[in-house]
Amino acid sequence: MASLFPKGILFDGIVYQILPGGYAVIGAAAMTGAVSHTVSTAVICFELTGQISHILPMMVAVILANMVAQSLQPSLYDSIIQVKKLPYLPDLGWNHIRYSGKTEVEVGSGKEIKKRMRS
Repeated sequence: MASLFPKGILFDGIVYQILPGGYAVIGAAAMTGAVSHTVSTAVICFELTGQISHILPMMVAVILANMVAQSLQPSLYDSIIQVKKLPYLPDLGWNHIRYSGKTEVEVGSGKEIKKRMRS
């Protein structure tokens, strides 16, 4: 962007300078948030830079990176737990969640519930 618009972008009579460092910080926040599956990295990077103008693009980049990363792979921390074979609670995705009616819960036995949780 800086090479395409070396003098900045004119909008509403104001010339906005393009800062490559801003793109670097937003990219670093998005990558860190995607690896750790946390949105708090956007807040941490915002606090480190102190630039209120970066908060919206940073939040959008971190949230989109999180959405893509969560659909593709487990977080860094979950991967470490799995590699070390430590006990953990598996993540129940949206495809495992379904509505159970009142009668189904009352009539079903504990074995049926355990069987559904395994599948």
